[in-house]
Amino acid sequence: SRDWSSDVCSSDLGGTSHLTWVDEAFLRRHEVQPWLGLPLWVHAEDDAFERVDATRARLAGLRCRALEDTARDTLAWERTLPEVARANSPTLSAAREQELLAAWHARG
Repeated sequence: SRDWSSDVCSSDLGGTSHLTWVDEAFLRRHEVQPWLGLPLWVHAEDDAFERVDATRARLAGLRCRALEDTARDTLAWERTLPEVARANSPTLSAAREQELLAAWHARG
């Protein structure tokens, strides 16, 4: 199984990317909103997600999907949204992402 932090999503969706890990303090300083600006960003106040014991759910039949399946299906779903919904999305725009990455790499 591939490490989720590799190029799993990028290669399986036909693109190329480079992951850049940034810390929470940086994101907060730049007014990025958890769950909105970065979907599924589990910030420190919501760390209970990381502490949930899912043993009973797995024993009852819960199965996790492969990351590449989730990424592919999420992209397919996003592409079905009307243009106005995509344009008004609270998630980071490509331009805002580039601005943040430049700020991250320029910090000293």
